[in-house]
Amino acid sequence: MTTRILICASTFPRYQGDGMVDFVWQQARYLKKHYPDFDVHVLVPHAPEASQYEVWEGVHIHRYKYFKPESFQTLVYPAIWPNIKEKPLRLFQVPFLLAACYFATRRIVQQYKIDLIYSHWFTPQGLMCNRVANQFSIPHTLTSHAADITILRKIPFLGNYLVRKILPQFKAISFAGSRGRNQALDFFDSNTRDEIEVKSTVLPMGVDLNLPDCSADENQQVNDGKLRLVFVGRLAEKKGVTYLLHAMADVLNKGIPVQLDLLGDGPLLGDIKQQVNALNLSNSVKFHGFVNGQDKFRVLSQADLFVLPSIVTADGDAEGLPVSLLEAMSAGMLCCASDESGAPDIIEDGKTAILFKAKSSEALANVIQQVSLMDNTSRAAIANNAKAAGIEFLWDNMIHKHAAYLITPFIGLDRRDQ
Repeated sequence: MTTRILICASTFPRYQGDGMVDFVWQQARYLKKHYPDFDVHVLVPHAPEASQYEVWEGVHIHRYKYFKPESFQTLVYPAIWPNIKEKPLRLFQVPFLLAACYFATRRIVQQYKIDLIYSHWFTPQGLMCNRVANQFSIPHTLTSHAADITILRKIPFLGNYLVRKILPQFKAISFAGSRGRNQALDFFDSNTRDEIEVKSTVLPMGVDLNLPDCSADENQQVNDGKLRLVFVGRLAEKKGVTYLLHAMADVLNKGIPVQLDLLGDGPLLGDIKQQVNALNLSNSVKFHGFVNGQDKFRVLSQADLFVLPSIVTADGDAEGLPVSLLEAMSAGMLCCASDESGAPDIIEDGKTAILFKAKSSEALANVIQQVSLMDNTSRAAIANNAKAAGIEFLWDNMIHKHAAYLITPFIGLDRRDQ
């Protein structure tokens, strides 16, 4: 018996090898891998560079157009809210995206006789797919990421109304981090809050490790006397890179040689380059741009410390739990992360990673200095603990937790491969 699952999302690779965040794709492919009799469909917004329909590793990928001409479809990728902040006129596309999401979901449900809808992000997928799920009496589950629910507080009256009306209708809800769950619960009175608590949990995304296939000599850390730092992520305000640069300037002024490999691209790239020049860090920061797969892990393998300086911005934008941290831990790296990054959900400070206060370049500088004084044995002990803890987050393990919480209870069967 085949069970047809529809995964709806708004961030997805536009083509194979795309630099777009790919955790929804990884989840879909591992779901198909471990539950082969699931017929897995993914529905996402279209982009000018993308095909409207294709099949990757047995997963059906459908992309709906939401604006004309196609070249004007600039709302979704790489992320909706940052795109609107960059150009507020893009708000005009939001009603078209909502309508297109609804009609595309309805069409896929009817055409393929979908048994369960699973949405990533409350807006727009959770809202629009909920209507379709109700119309066809299909179970509907949700994964909430970062601030996708709390952002609705910016819409007076209507935002609160939508959350309070629709969130309780999901069969199950997972949150990428505990902060997002707590913020969502704050929308409700005690009775409904209890109802949401019962049907929700914190469930991070998984990690797809693509470690480099090279000799041990190639994988060794560069021995040039410098402490090598690495940052991986989209260059947006919530990533907190500015605090990392100020911390580097601080430790360099103290005579501690450091080098930063910065892996990522994004809207703040130009600002960050200017800041690097202003802080006289040009010889200490290397911009790699977007790097993925084995190339990414090759850079990671040469670093001494993975740094995640994430913050909660003034408008509430924040991380859920960055996959980059899970990747670094699973790869056996010594990691440090801010207390606003989502990391406190999964790490033990001083044992599996090092925590520091967010928005404090001084606190981060102290961590960098601390690591510079640690011997190799002490560094390796934390890194090995991180790797042991990170194994739990490999997709081969995490996919069963996702399926058991968000899918199989509502289709009546557990078809996990044996």
